[in-house]
Parts: sequence; structure tokens; C-alpha cells
Amino acid sequence: MDDIAVPIASTSGEDSVISFQHPWTLKVCQRQIEDETILLNVSRPFSTSYKHVQFTWALRLTDEYVLSNNAAVDSNRHVLLHLYYKEGPCPEVAVEEVRAQILDPVTNETLFAGLALSPTEFSRGSGWPIHMEKERRAEFTELVHKKVDSNLLVVVEIKMKESLFEPLNYLPDVETAFRSQRIEKAVNKFVDDVINGKIRIPDLEHVDEKQADKFSVHRLIFIYGVDSVSREISDNEQQSEICEQLVRNTFAHIYFERVLSREITYFDDFVTLVEGLTFAHLPALRKEVERFICQKVIEADMDPSFAKKLLLVSEKYNLEILKMVINGFLVDQIIGNSNPPKELVNITHELQQMAHEIRENENIENLVGAVVTDLQELTRRVRRVSLSHSPSQSSHSSSPLATPTNGSGSPSVPAPFDSPTSRFKRVSLA
Repeated sequence: MDDIAVPIASTSGEDSVISFQHPWTLKVCQRQIEDETILLNVSRPFSTSYKHVQFTWALRLTDEYVLSNNAAVDSNRHVLLHLYYKEGPCPEVAVEEVRAQILDPVTNETLFAGLALSPTEFSRGSGWPIHMEKERRAEFTELVHKKVDSNLLVVVEIKMKESLFEPLNYLPDVETAFRSQRIEKAVNKFVDDVINGKIRIPDLEHVDEKQADKFSVHRLIFIYGVDSVSREISDNEQQSEICEQLVRNTFAHIYFERVLSREITYFDDFVTLVEGLTFAHLPALRKEVERFICQKVIEADMDPSFAKKLLLVSEKYNLEILKMVINGFLVDQIIGNSNPPKELVNITHELQQMAHEIRENENIENLVGAVVTDLQELTRRVRRVSLSHSPSQSSHSSSPLATPTNGSGSPSVPAPFDSPTSRFKRVSLA
């Protein structure tokens, strides 16, 4: 059974709120669907990105039937603006606030304001309408219908907690909120006994360790170890208090730190370890390798060449969190370049060369093509999303596109919603 990442643990103290802003210029269109002519406009996906973590969204402007308060059958047709959560590292994401307004794209005059959504949880693949006062629905509907075949500018602001943009929150965590000293003690004793030859692993005695695949040995030890620790703990605690997933994650964490991490010295060691654990069907240990590399990437200034090699490996072996982090790093590099299209071409050539160097001789074109396509798409999604900047921006922030605000209140620079002077910086490709 594959491991499920532990949900984001609640953080102590205040959790800063980051404010993202996206402008959507559209030509209001009506479409014929069956026997009805309806208003329907859907934006291109856009991504809120910070610390190399991305959430992808889309907007939809359409007119729909809204039930009247006076009758269960009668309904009126109103124009609604929806926000959809399309892609991201977690199946559900909480948004602190959404605000939107409609502007004239030529004069920047505000045509309609007051669209808002209070704290809401979005499920991946679904969305919510951004609310307005019921008394103003007719006004909004009339405005949009008058603009059919004309252009409008929709500006949406999304406020999210900074903790959602910590990459390691999306990998199993046994070092903070979800920790059991009893399980850790039992796992450490088991590993000690294995290292010192004090424990017999069933089926391992029939394996010639000198000739056998070492990952087959790791698999036998891991499976037996998790089972042994689970049985030991369940003998001393009520079964309802035992979290099998926690035992598996804790065992993986300790076994990786004490045994497998010693095998990683060079990049080739990392590739060998990921490949071996993949074919040995040990997802919990694979996630520990992914966590280890992500931690190294986050803590240090990453060499771009090393990042590109990691991206190829994460694509081939479906290391989704590592892939997200590296994609974010390279997209920042592309957007920050004076000639982004040329930078993307240069990265493509480097990836092709590196694919040969790291022995990725099979389907090189498909592998590199998939990586470059993702980079292109993410660059498009991120480039038109801006964030409020403030002098208090953390020096360790990995993305130039975001700045956390203090506390959980309004952002320090809420323009253009509250001020005629915007300090938002729009980042776009040349």
C-alpha cells in the first residue's frame, strides 16, 4: 500500500497570509448550448506560487439559474463569477479570502466591486462562486450582459496561509506534531538488533546477501520490521490507539537516516537508490529519499545544473513534490531572465545533454519533452500572478513573486482593491 502524506500540521503562533493577484482580460462571449444561448467564459489556468509550491486555479464567468427565495421551482438567471481549484499538492486547500472586481480594461475604471468569498475549503477539481450581495445580482448581471462582445478586466485576489507553501508539509512528517517516542524507541531497537545481527529476518536466511539485489534485502527487513514494531506496540496499547501509518512512516524515517542515507554520496547514488526502492515497491522509503533531497534543495542555494538533473529523475520516477519544487526553482529562473524564451531554449538543450549523461537512454525525447512542456505551462501560469511586496520580505524567500503579510489580517499592500495606487508588480514574459 502506498504511503499517504500526513496532513499539514497546525503551526504554532501566527501563520502569515500571502495575497496573490491575477488580472483576467476577456471578451464577453455568448455560446449556443443545445437550445439555449448562455454567457460562458473560462480563463486560462493561473498559478499562485511561493517557495516553489504551486496551486493552479481558473475563473469562469457564466450566467446560471439561481433559485428564488419565494419558490422552490421558480428561478432567475444571474451572472456568476466562479473560482476553481485545478491542481496542487493536496486534494483540499483552505483559502482565507477571495476578492474580485470588474474594471474597464482601457480606463481601469472600476465597473463593479464587492465580489468576495469568506474562508472556504476548495476540493481539487471543483470551485465556488465568488459571492455578492443578493440585492446587487441584477446589477451585476445587467452590467455583464451589456458588455457582450466587448472586453472586461476581472481582477481577483486570493489570500492563503503561508504554511500551505512549505514543500515538506506534503511529505510524511514524524518529527513534529505526529511523533511517538514509544514507536521511535521500538524502531531504533529493531534497527540496532539488525545491524548487530541479533535478530533473524524470515526468508532472509534463504537469500545469498552477496549475490542478491540489496533492495530485496531492504524490502524483507522493512516489511518484517514494520510488522514486528506494530505487534509490539499493539501488545502494550489499545488497538484503537495504534496508527499503522505512523509506524510505517517512523520506521521509514529512522531506517533511511541510519542505513540508506549512508549510501548517498554522489548524484548517481541518489539515482540508484530511487530506482532500487521504486522497483522494490517501497514507497515509504522512496518518500524519505524525496524528503531528504527536498530538504537539501530548500536549505542551500541550488546549482541550476544540479536542479535540472533532479528534474529529469523526479519526472522519470514520479517524485511529485520534488518535481514541483524544482519546477518552481527553474520557473523563477526563466521569469527572472532578461530574455525568458531564450532561457527556456537553453534549459531545453541542457536537459537533452544531461539526459544522456545520467544514462537516461530510453525515450530521451519523451522524457525531456514532458519536462519542458511542464516548464512552459507553469511559466505561463505563474507569470501573470503578482503578489504584494513589502520591506519585511524574508531574505530566504525562494520566489521573487511573493511576500507574506503580517498576521492573518489584510495584506500590508492591498491595492488595487483599497487604494488607487497599485504597488503590485506584474511579471510577464517578453
